Amino acid sequence: MLKEIFRLLPPAERRHSVWVALAVLVRAMLDFAGVAALIPLLLAVLRPGSSRGTMLALCGAVMLFVVVKNGLVVLLARVESRFQMRIYRDFSRRMFVNYYRRGLMFLKSKSSVQLGHEVNYVCYTFCLCVLAPLFRMGGEAVLVLLMIAALVIWEPLAGLLLCAVLIPLALAYVLVVRKRLRAYGREELEARRRQSRTVVEAFRGYAEIEIAQSFGTSLSSFDQGMEAITHSRLRMERYQLFPQFLSEAAIVAGIALLIGTGRGDVGILSGVFAVAAFRLIPAMRGILNSWATLQNASHSIDVVAEGIADAPAESREAEQPFTFTRSIRLENLGFAFPDGGRLFGGVNLEIRRGERIGVRGASGSGKSTLFNLMLGFFRPTEGRICIDGRELTAGNRNAWHRLVGYVPQEIFIIEGSLADNIALGHLPPDRDKVLHVLEQVQLREWADALPQGLDTPLGEYGSRLSGGQKQRIGIARALYKEAEVLFFDEATSALDSRTEQEINSALAALSARYRELTMIIIAHRESSLEVCDRVFDLELNQVT
Repeated sequence: MLKEIFRLLPPAERRHSVWVALAVLVRAMLDFAGVAALIPLLLAVLRPGSSRGTMLALCGAVMLFVVVKNGLVVLLARVESRFQMRIYRDFSRRMFVNYYRRGLMFLKSKSSVQLGHEVNYVCYTFCLCVLAPLFRMGGEAVLVLLMIAALVIWEPLAGLLLCAVLIPLALAYVLVVRKRLRAYGREELEARRRQSRTVVEAFRGYAEIEIAQSFGTSLSSFDQGMEAITHSRLRMERYQLFPQFLSEAAIVAGIALLIGTGRGDVGILSGVFAVAAFRLIPAMRGILNSWATLQNASHSIDVVAEGIADAPAESREAEQPFTFTRSIRLENLGFAFPDGGRLFGGVNLEIRRGERIGVRGASGSGKSTLFNLMLGFFRPTEGRICIDGRELTAGNRNAWHRLVGYVPQEIFIIEGSLADNIALGHLPPDRDKVLHVLEQVQLREWADALPQGLDTPLGEYGSRLSGGQKQRIGIARALYKEAEVLFFDEATSALDSRTEQEINSALAALSARYRELTMIIIAHRESSLEVCDRVFDLELNQVT
């Protein structure tokens, strides 16, 4: 496990981990010194003849040392905490980037709730419940070794008897609970994933769930999830109580053996042993509890390792902007999903610059997949796509995306203002440009009437917008970007006839205004294809 964790660390953090390990060692030595500083005070109190002034002076000296020591401990603890938070930031960011860059096919095959849970919660769990316990175990283990070594040197028989009691108890605990803790950790992870999915689905599907009066089912699923999480956590805490019993039992047994040996001044020996026990008990409990926490969270190591693993490097062409002056050509294009199901093949189509092309076909015929191929999100399994004779590949896809705009059926609305949604990542928005494109899509009057104008929040997932407004915002984004090719994927299928006609009229007006603007439109309704110059039937593989 240690090798795997060390391998996951970035090279720079591996070097920093040496300094963190040194900080852990120094902390352990300071804690040992803090306990050792109590021994002279204890001996002064227990031995007859010590003056009150001497004892008070010792108390003052020990107090000063304790204050300085704990100040240093706080500084060293910050070194460890900063290291852990850097790892958390790095791993979470790398997972986020890697999952995004694995592409649309990967994202469609996974639950967004699961991926978000892994990027945020699992990475945090790795740092909080794997790295932090490792540091605690290391520090406490060094402290225990120093204290036992000191006891062995000072009173060999007592120290050895303590080891003889402590080590077997700790080994027995580790052997009994290790596999169970790992299993409980995986069960809790899956339960939390299901719980997140239940909550998100209930909130997103509120209207449908309320009409169907099926919230009881969601609530039942939620209750089952809570029961599973609670059950797993209670089992975990049950095992975390054992270390306290084991450490206390070992100390009591050690004191009993010490008294039983009958060597030296039993009062002083017992006093020293009690001072040692004052720190040994929490140290042993900390080691065993940290180990239990580590085992319970060990599943996060595999999740993080898979998440931060770099995807196979895509060959990147030298940065050379696409030029689109002639046509887009689909040459014997075909596609099959990874499971082997062939969707279509032998597609040949030429789309000239400035044309309005419709794509028709029954549901499941592959229209949206064709768009994903033309946008470079999927790789063709047969044939190729060329723009002005240049083949579209994963390496030059970004250059192609600078020229295109995409308007899907469900417009993606970020939790931000109207201006932010039009600019979509190009911040700060050019407000004059935003107003210009809103006028082009016939939303200027509506925007002017909003309470905060361009700064009006649109609500979560655009909850304050109508279907037609969302579609116009999608078109406005493409115009703001100054796209040369617009892809419309069933953009009007969810709209009423009147709104659909308004959108089609807006598209016709845009095409008349920008003669070189190319439009590629997927639609079920023939009325949505009336604006097109030609219509390509995907099932028949012919243009009409």
